[in-house]
Amino acid sequence: MVSPAVELGKLTFGKGTHLSVISDVQDPDPSVYQMRSPKTGRTVCLFTDFDSQADFQKPEGATVISLNSTVLDMKVMDSKSNGALTWNSETNIECKENFQQPFYPSSNYSCDAKLIEKSFETDMDLNFYNLLVIGLRILLLKVIGFNLFMTLRLWSC
Repeated sequence: MVSPAVELGKLTFGKGTHLSVISDVQDPDPSVYQMRSPKTGRTVCLFTDFDSQADFQKPEGATVISLNSTVLDMKVMDSKSNGALTWNSETNIECKENFQQPFYPSSNYSCDAKLIEKSFETDMDLNFYNLLVIGLRILLLKVIGFNLFMTLRLWSC
């Protein structure tokens, strides 16, 4: 038997009921992405998932963009994180020197769009719905063509 308070996935509370939601989100490790131009040798550093109280050292001649509000808002994954960007238009900079957090560089992965494409996943029913829409359009065109043909044939008689 279904409780009248829980029907169709909806919860109904009476007056005076308080709801507490305790999230089980662990603090993510800060990530540092270093992109270097092979032609000019200039470096851009993107710092993500860090604590809002993180400390940045601004190197000489470098530009640092860091906002007090959330910078990265990923609506697909319904998550937000802090982010900061550092670059220098004159010389090469080292990202780990600017960010006062543990830094784990990875030489195995480069910033390559083809690597990102491999992890891209679509909705499982997306192809089915696309084919269904195409099929319905073809059926609609056939019905319109048949009706037009029959109307012209009746007029000619």
